[in-house]
Amino acid sequence: MRISPTTMAFMYFFLGVLVVFIAIQKVNQTGWDFWAYLIIGFAAFDFMIAYRFFRIRRVIKQIEKQQNKHKK
Repeated sequence: MRISPTTMAFMYFFLGVLVVFIAIQKVNQTGWDFWAYLIIGFAAFDFMIAYRFFRIRRVIKQIEKQQNKHKK
């Protein structure tokens, strides 16, 4: 069974939010150090992947619309 791009996008978005929460806790405890920047980098990467999955979903919908248009 394949997972839809929308589901993957929401999973990565949730993971990004979770990592941002962890980074906020880290900064509150120790301040801005190397590890805080690294955690924020991981969160940014997760948000980027989520955005790409949302874009893939939009492209798939456009392709399906074009295919349905040609069938009629």
